Amino acid sequence: MDESISSKERIKKKREFSFLYKNGNRYTGKHFRIIYLANEYKHSRLAAVAGKRIGSAVKRNKAKRWIRDLFRRNKGLLKRSTDLIIIARESIFNASWKILEKDYTKAIKHINQKSLMQ
Repeated sequence: MDESISSKERIKKKREFSFLYKNGNRYTGKHFRIIYLANEYKHSRLAAVAGKRIGSAVKRNKAKRWIRDLFRRNKGLLKRSTDLIIIARESIFNASWKILEKDYTKAIKHINQKSLMQ
């Protein structure tokens, strides 16, 4: 499996963000929030978000890198192609990488269960 994030796997357009915020389902974990919705593409797409509440630009960029890395390394966990907006929470910097991965896999399991019901 390719572990890179191509351009087609990113959510970039404002209308796509707005649609997801309005119609997407929500999952709140300890270190991030996820807004998700199944899409019609053959691949999942991601947008990593870190607000100013997180800290300086350096910290925000680091949080977004970690989120993209979680998505990139665990693409195969999603059973359906899904659009994801992952919003970092302030506690993301208090967690080790293993804890972040555990929280992320828990979130993906939840998303998979919910998408099977729909």
